[in-house]
Amino acid sequence: MASNNADNSPSSNIAFTGGCQCGSVRYTSTSPPQNLTYCYCITCRRLSGSSFIAWADIPSSSLQLLPVSSKDSESPSTNCALKPLSSPIATRSVCKGCGSSVTMMYHCDGANIGIAAGTIDEDSLEGRVMQVTEHIFLGQKPGWHAISEDGVKRWERFPDGFEKKLQEWEKAEG
Repeated sequence: MASNNADNSPSSNIAFTGGCQCGSVRYTSTSPPQNLTYCYCITCRRLSGSSFIAWADIPSSSLQLLPVSSKDSESPSTNCALKPLSSPIATRSVCKGCGSSVTMMYHCDGANIGIAAGTIDEDSLEGRVMQVTEHIFLGQKPGWHAISEDGVKRWERFPDGFEKKLQEWEKAEG
């Protein structure tokens, strides 16, 4: 849902905002989160320092990184403070300053991007509450973390449809 601004300024199309812990990364999205996935893979666990990370999926075209003022200057910086971390199947980004996980995009699905849900400014959601839609990589979930019965889908790895998409992409990439 867009902001209630009466004019057609860019801010009237913003569905939510967010940023990292230190403020070096700020973003807006013109689309509300479509899904909320809890991922228990070892990479997400290590990057988050927790038993899982929550990813809010949005169309990648709706994400806009914003210039921010540096601590030493009042003028906005056009340099992105994100550091990419690539793997064979995805590129993640973390803040160069504080290390907050910010985004993740699978190479086989460039139309969508995951935003680390903890970076979303909750008040910018204007009362919309995100609900978990699936748990993935339960095969890598730490034994010390119990998941309550929440009625959402659970997968040992990826959901079936995505697993197939990934396999087709990997085959095409050689």
